[in-house]
Amino acid sequence: MAEDKTSKLSALAEGRATESPGPRLPGDADVEGQPPPLPHDETFGGINELARLLRDLDERGLVLALSAFAEDALGDLLRAFLIPSEAVALLLDGFNAPLGTFSSRIKAAYAMGLLTEAQYKDLERLRKIRNEFAHAWRPVSLSQQKLDALARGMRFGSMTSEYPETARDKVRSSIRDLLVELRVTTSELAKNRQNARLVGSHLMVGFSGRGFEEQAQQARLQLSECLTNGREAEGDRRAFHVHRLRQLLNRVAVLPQINPEEVQQCAVLAQEIRAAIAELDPPERRPARLRDSQSAQRTRAVR
Repeated sequence: MAEDKTSKLSALAEGRATESPGPRLPGDADVEGQPPPLPHDETFGGINELARLLRDLDERGLVLALSAFAEDALGDLLRAFLIPSEAVALLLDGFNAPLGTFSSRIKAAYAMGLLTEAQYKDLERLRKIRNEFAHAWRPVSLSQQKLDALARGMRFGSMTSEYPETARDKVRSSIRDLLVELRVTTSELAKNRQNARLVGSHLMVGFSGRGFEEQAQQARLQLSECLTNGREAEGDRRAFHVHRLRQLLNRVAVLPQINPEEVQQCAVLAQEIRAAIAELDPPERRPARLRDSQSAQRTRAVR
């Protein structure tokens, strides 16, 4: 099974599709000397087309095309891993985006564990080669000592079956196979929902006193204080006391409860706190952005 998968990946990487191109549409015509269009593939999108284009490009075009594709592939990889939010688009897209450059995406993906050390080093080599071609107006060649050393330093492609005789062949085969690996990783992240997990939390202080009774008494005193002060307050000051009540509700939930009587007392106390919150901050007065979201937040008790 593993051998079959490797063969399929190799065929895709080299632009040889094993899938059927599917039914042809009315008006379609074969272009002489060109294979029919390949079916859309979510995992290897664009790699088949890229592999065919690389055969006809000069060294500058080869390096720039591989680099541009790698930059986009890294963006897709990061997007698949990061927690879905508006912040992701701000990080990756638009002018001056922090993760909008090839360099920053390489380093971020490696720091997040999305690249192996070998992949990271090869992408850095590609980036340095790209910079030489992109920023020089004089002719540049992969045969030059500095660029040849960078190219030869790349690992052999994981699906390459023929020895790369030239620096051009080494760059093409090594990076082509690396891009397939990136696409597979991106697909696996989405398929298995292996994206980043929320590890942030809010701190929560405990109660003074020894044992359940003393701590429950502290909670009742704080409830009375918050409710009294909240009734006398308006605006932001009242919002502060509502906030304290919500924190109190979370703190009561982690009181040490040993017997059924203590469990019942906690339930009654929690109900009284909810009633106080509803009195000071009824739903009809609550701005949508400030509605209770405590159930979606993690808290850590500080004893």
